[in-house]
Amino acid sequence: MLFKEISLDSKKELDPYFDLVDYEGCEYCFSTLYMWQHVYKTEYYIGKDFAVLIGEYEGDSFSILPLAKKEKIPEIVEFIFSFFKDSNKKILLRGITHEVLDYLKEKYGDKFNYIEERDLFDYIYDAESLRTLAGRKNQKKRNHINSFLKEYEGRYECRLLGKSDFQDCVSLLKAWEHDKEENEDYDESMNDELFGILKILNHYDVLKDKVKVYGVFIDGKLQAFSIGEYLSDKMALIHVEKADPSIRGLYPFINQQFLVNQFPDVDFVNREEDMGLEGLRKAKLSYHPVRFVEKYTVKEK
Repeated sequence: MLFKEISLDSKKELDPYFDLVDYEGCEYCFSTLYMWQHVYKTEYYIGKDFAVLIGEYEGDSFSILPLAKKEKIPEIVEFIFSFFKDSNKKILLRGITHEVLDYLKEKYGDKFNYIEERDLFDYIYDAESLRTLAGRKNQKKRNHINSFLKEYEGRYECRLLGKSDFQDCVSLLKAWEHDKEENEDYDESMNDELFGILKILNHYDVLKDKVKVYGVFIDGKLQAFSIGEYLSDKMALIHVEKADPSIRGLYPFINQQFLVNQFPDVDFVNREEDMGLEGLRKAKLSYHPVRFVEKYTVKEK
């Protein structure tokens, strides 16, 4: 089997296979895989009506769910297992859904360890709730936004960003990176995220058919930006959200306005995982997710 490294040139080849699946996990999107390819060394193989994705984690090769119609999944799982056997490697699957987990448990039983990866669960929100922030549970968010609107009335602008704005995004990222030592939740994965964001911005011409970059300016200066796209007709996927944390209400404001103006028709929003970071988990829970995309690791004993 000839696996190829995921690159910009892979997009046209892989996009039709992402259209075959309805997975809700953030991994099952070309932009996500490309953004993090430098971390996981992600590669792919195109077969007959399916695609297989493999990567590397802590020195071990792993596969995520194949891109194929549901009825073909058992057949392709066997294909993936053959790949590991032929490579003299133990089977390792990551980002596995509960549905596939149940299938593997039923068919293979104790051949594997089945590990719940809570730090990797994606947060799924009701989109209308995030757009309106209605109800008592969102009162604090509304208060923060109202404070922002009162303080900066007539001084802010919200809009989609283009290549001419991306240097401002980079400047905002550099300012955020400069302050990272004061961030109690900072860890090395954030350096990888910064590099991934730059990949998206630098190659926007190729990715802009799906990817949206949205910003908030105050007094003509970019103070917040977010990157997202449609994961499906019913779900938006928010990859990135960066803002000046010293400006009260700016984070909930861009969160709301991005959805109101660019994803007015979706039912749900995937805001990805918290990576086990306490502050990030608290922030994501504060928006009251309606459910999680549960993810599991399946490891051969």
